[in-house]
This record gives sequence, structure tokens and C-alpha cells, in this order.
Amino acid sequence: MGIGSFLSARIARRVGPEHRAFAAMTGTVLGGAHAACPVCRRGHLLLDPSAPNLRKCDDASCGATFNLPEIGRTFALEGTDVRDLAREARRQAFILFLAAVGIGVLAAAWAVFARSWLTLLGAVLLCTVVLASALVHRYRAWQLVQGRMFETRAPLG
Repeated sequence: MGIGSFLSARIARRVGPEHRAFAAMTGTVLGGAHAACPVCRRGHLLLDPSAPNLRKCDDASCGATFNLPEIGRTFALEGTDVRDLAREARRQAFILFLAAVGIGVLAAAWAVFARSWLTLLGAVLLCTVVLASALVHRYRAWQLVQGRMFETRAPLG
């Protein structure tokens, strides 16, 4: 029994489903979740080490490969306008930003009331994750407007 399996067995008893959903959200935002394979819907598209412009399904039974323009066509929704998708991504970013501000204000008031700095620390950590989600949505809107959804190299270096 490894350390990871030992800790996950102990934590699983004490962590409820709402905490697991939160952990999944933080893993998605901070860990860089990969797109699902459009062929098998089981695997995820990962970078092919032999060619930087190809993505390969990690499912052993599928193994489909796609180039970046093909992925752009595959994941494009039929009959949707890019501006509508960007507007929706901006709206989601704004909602998440307001949620982070609300969480921060309420937690600060609660921390003052309870005289607990740990409450404030927990709220700051939670606000960080929510703000990271807002930044992801805002970046997605920028990608849609600029037409830079699927690129070989990220524009931020």
C-alpha cells in the first residue's frame, strides 16, 4: 500500500460529495483538463510527442489522431456564432468574478464576527480557485474572438 492510496483511503471517509466536486473543479481549472475524444468519447486528447500539431486519444482501443484545424472543425458547434460563444464565456467570467467577491466579503465579515483568521485564509483560497475559473472563461472568450482556439504553441510564451 502506497502513501497515496493510504491517504486517499483515510480522506475518503471524511470528505463528502460536495468536497469531491470542489476538488474536481480545482483539478479542472488548475490542472488543465484535456478535451474528450470525439470518436470514442472515453479517452482524452493528449499532445503527440512526435508532432506538436497533432493530438492523440489516450484510450488504447481508440488511438485516433487529429491535427489542430480538424479539432477546430470537430468541436465547432453547428450554426453557432463565435460572438455568441464569446459573449457567453464573458458572462460566465463575470458571474464567477462576482461570486468570488461575494465569497470574499461574506467570509471577511464572518472572520471578523468569529475572530478567526483561519476562516479568512480558507476564503482567500476558495476565492483564488473561483477567480482562476473566471480567468479561464475570460481567456476562452479572447481565444474565440481572436480565432486562436487551437494552436500549436500558447500565445503567452
